[in-house]
Amino acid sequence: MRKLALLMLIVVLALSSCSLLKPEKVDQDVYRAIADLVDAKAEFVSIGNMEEYLKILNPEDKELQIEQSNWMADVKQYPVDDYSLELLGIEQIDENSYKARLRQSYKRASEEYNLEYYNAYKLIHGNFYDAGNYFEELQKENITIKYTTKNKKLAEDIIDDMNELYDENIKRWGITPKRPVVIKMFEDIEELRQSIKLSMWQCAGWYEYGESIKLLINPSANSPDKIGRVVSHEMTHLFTVEKSAGNLAYWLSEGLASYYETPDNRQGPGQLYKNMRVKLLTIDEIEAIELEKLEDKQKISEYYTNAHLITAFMIEKYGEDSIIKLLEELSNYPSKVGTTSENDGYYREYLHKVLPEVLDIQDYEVFKEEWKRWEPSLALFGWLRLCSGEYAASLLEVYCEV
Repeated sequence: MRKLALLMLIVVLALSSCSLLKPEKVDQDVYRAIADLVDAKAEFVSIGNMEEYLKILNPEDKELQIEQSNWMADVKQYPVDDYSLELLGIEQIDENSYKARLRQSYKRASEEYNLEYYNAYKLIHGNFYDAGNYFEELQKENITIKYTTKNKKLAEDIIDDMNELYDENIKRWGITPKRPVVIKMFEDIEELRQSIKLSMWQCAGWYEYGESIKLLINPSANSPDKIGRVVSHEMTHLFTVEKSAGNLAYWLSEGLASYYETPDNRQGPGQLYKNMRVKLLTIDEIEAIELEKLEDKQKISEYYTNAHLITAFMIEKYGEDSIIKLLEELSNYPSKVGTTSENDGYYREYLHKVLPEVLDIQDYEVFKEEWKRWEPSLALFGWLRLCSGEYAASLLEVYCEV
């Protein structure tokens, strides 16, 4: 019985590996061209040469160019040690497309990171180019989902819901995205970092201006409902960032994405606070936080919750139309190259100038004070609602001008 099991295992392993061709089984010119691209990427990443790295990427895929430009900028800011790529095998997909199995290794802060993954390569006008992580694709109406074979059924199950979300956002924000909406589904956090940042230690979803929406699919977050919530968050980023021409301050971007993530999230700040019970932050405090550098889960939660609450406060006090107007006015300012975290200082300056005009208040300090006055009264408001009923809470609203 053991011999039979061992024989079956050998057969399975042989079948699973036969499609990946070793050097002697591949056209030598093809193998050499792809091997040269693999070596070139390893060299350019090691020395932080962005200009040369972008030249080896698929020139027809602008989305990939933006993603990898942002990725390389992170590598330059937070260098890694001993970065290497090893070509393990190649498989031809069609006349001009190949996928290669790569082994990537590097060190950060003395910790080793290793990953084996598939990368795509394309032959365009006689030259081979790196086409980024290899995916299969499913396209329907306005959405393209890029997925691994393991997640094919999941992609089929959610694509109609993704198109509904797309239509909802068009109605809400009054714009149609300039680029096709692409959703990439990753199975491994380390592989996800290949399209985001090697310095990013965790995330469930990601979107940057001009990029695809990215999702981490794992056993704890692989149901259509959970994925729908993450995509709703990221798609709100896509529409609001595009409507503002990329000029959206980090905290407000996250606040809007959290507020519109689900219908239950679109409540007044008083009800939200009662449900959340979080430490409240001032505007100055939340603007001083660099979210991507946080690792403490409690502090990350406090950031998102406060961004959500402040956004709900703004919408309740000034109306949803004020958000639309705010995004439109922000789009009149010069857009910056790079990620939100890189340029957040500029985006906060834009917000400080535009928000008083849109809300018809004297200056940004007035808005900060309005939130400050609301904070302590809100905490007491929630307590009275719980302990003394709606009447006491309504009295507090009158006296404290909540």
